[in-house]
Amino acid sequence: MDKIKILIAEDSITQAMQLQNMLEVNGYDAAIAANGREALRSIGASRPSIVISDIVMPEMDGFELCRNIKADEELRSTPVILLTSLSDPQDVIRAVQCGADQFVTKPYDEKHLLTTVGHLLHDKDMHDREKSQKGFHIFYRDEKFLITSHRRQILNLLLSTYETAMSKNIDLLRARDELKSLNDDLEEMVNKRTAALHIEIAERKSAEAALRAKNEELNTVLQQLWQAAKLATVGELASSIAHELNNPLAIVSLRIESLTAQTSQDDPRRRELEIIGQEIERMGNLVTNLLQFSRRSRQQISTVDIREEIEKTFELIEYHFRKNNVKVIREFAPDVPSIHADRQQLRQLFLNLFTNAGDAMPKGGTLAIRVMARPEAKQVYIEIADTGVGIPPEILPKAMDAFFTTKPEGKGTGLGLAICRRIAEEHQGTFEIVSEGIPGKGTRVCIALPFSNGSNARSIKSE
Repeated sequence: MDKIKILIAEDSITQAMQLQNMLEVNGYDAAIAANGREALRSIGASRPSIVISDIVMPEMDGFELCRNIKADEELRSTPVILLTSLSDPQDVIRAVQCGADQFVTKPYDEKHLLTTVGHLLHDKDMHDREKSQKGFHIFYRDEKFLITSHRRQILNLLLSTYETAMSKNIDLLRARDELKSLNDDLEEMVNKRTAALHIEIAERKSAEAALRAKNEELNTVLQQLWQAAKLATVGELASSIAHELNNPLAIVSLRIESLTAQTSQDDPRRRELEIIGQEIERMGNLVTNLLQFSRRSRQQISTVDIREEIEKTFELIEYHFRKNNVKVIREFAPDVPSIHADRQQLRQLFLNLFTNAGDAMPKGGTLAIRVMARPEAKQVYIEIADTGVGIPPEILPKAMDAFFTTKPEGKGTGLGLAICRRIAEEHQGTFEIVSEGIPGKGTRVCIALPFSNGSNARSIKSE
C-alpha cells in the first residue's frame, strides 16, 4: 500500500526535518520545499494529499502559496495546513480568505497536528463536501476580505484557532501555577534567609558586645597593672623616704618633749612647743602609715576571735564617739567561729574604719557593727555602717586608691582605706565599700574573712 504523501513548505531546515521525521515515523511520506514557490512547483509534480506550510517564507509566503493552490482547478481540493507563530486575529482572517483548511500555531503539539492531518484526509474523501459559490465579504480593521472557502473549511479553521487558544490558555494556566509555586518557594527561601540573617545579626551583635566587654575588661586590667606599677614605685620611694625621716623625727620629737618639760605652764612658748609636738606626731603617723603600706612585712598569725579584736580596738576611740554624740549599735552573732589572722593588722583595719566613720558624722549619728558567720562560704562577715555624709558615686571607685582623699589638707594621708583593703586581701578575704552618696544614708563597709582551719598559730609571708 502506497504511503500518503505530504509536502512540507518550510524555510527553516531544522524545523522542516523535525516535522518530516515526525510524519514519517507515523507512516507518511513527507517531502520538503524551502519556500512557497518551490512548493508550488513540487505540488504539480508529486500531487501530495496534504500541504503543511509555514507562513513567513522568502519569495512566496504561506498565504500566497495557499491562494495559488486554491485558485488552481486541479489542486484546489488539496488540504492546506498553515503553521505560524503569529497570533493576530487578522492572520486568521487572511488564512480563511486564502482558503486554508487548518491553522496551527507554533510551537505545535505533535499529537494535535497528526489528528488535524487525519481529519483533513477524512474530509477530503467525503463526497458531501460543500462547494463555495460566489463567496462573501468580511470587514476587519477597515479592510475588506473576500471569503470563498467552504463552510466546513471555515469551521475547521475556526475550531483549529479555538483549540489553539484553549491550548494557550491551558499553557498559561500551567505557567501561572508554576509561577505561583516558584513564587511560594522563593518567598519561603527569602523568609528562611531573612530569619537566618536575623540570627546572624543577633549573633554578630552578641559577639561585638562580648568583644567590647572583653576590651573593657582588658583595659581595666591594663589600668590596674599600670596602677600597680605606679604604686610599687611609690611604695619603694615612700619606704626610702620614711626610713630617712624616721630618725630625724625621733630626735626632734625627743627634743620637743624635753623643751616642753622644761617650760612652765605659764610660759607663752609652751603652747607653741605643744603645737610643734602635735605636728611632729602627725608626721610620725604619716611615716608609719607609709611604711605599713609599702613594706612586705611578716604577719604574726594566731587564732583570733574577731568580736574580741573589735571590742579592744573600739576602746581606743570610744571617747571620741561619746564626745561627738555617736550612738554605737553592736550586733554580734553568738556562734561566730575564730579566724587565723594578725591581731595588730586587724586592729589597724578596724581603727581606720572607726576613725573614718567618726569623721563622716561630726554632728553625731549612728554606727552599727555587725558580725556573723556564713557557714556556706566558710567566712566570718563583718559590716561597719555609719549614717554620715556618704561617698559620692563618682568618687566611690577611687576611694581605695592609695593617696586619694577628700579630707582637708593635713587631715588625711589617703592611705587608710588602701591599707584596710590590703590587710583584708592578705588574709584571703574580701573588702567592699557600699555608698549612695546621700547624707544620712552614710557608708557601709563589708569584710569577709575565712574561718580558722584549726591549725596552731604560725608566721607566714604576706603576698
